[in-house]
Amino acid sequence: EAIRGEGFDVLNVRELAQGASDENVFELAMKQKRVLLTFDREFGNIFIYDIKNSFGVVIILIGQLKKEEIIKYTTTFLKSELAKNMKKKLAIIGKKKVRIRSFL
Repeated sequence: EAIRGEGFDVLNVRELAQGASDENVFELAMKQKRVLLTFDREFGNIFIYDIKNSFGVVIILIGQLKKEEIIKYTTTFLKSELAKNMKKKLAIIGKKKVRIRSFL
């Protein structure tokens, strides 16, 4: 909700497909041409998920972050130039930095 409040078009999997497998969540993001925003590191596994043909995957490393910090780091990234074109990219948002890998 907080990210929606910042003006982003966000869908929550719990609203659409609660109980869906990770594979189904990834397929849904691809069908809807959406960037997949997740806390689940498994979505970064290029042997399971076809990131090079996706609209992007953003993994948020929550660690010991508070909810407010997660919202802050996520919205800051989404507003940045780095997030403008996430197609074929994997971004990992941590407390100190954002790493982006392109799959061409």
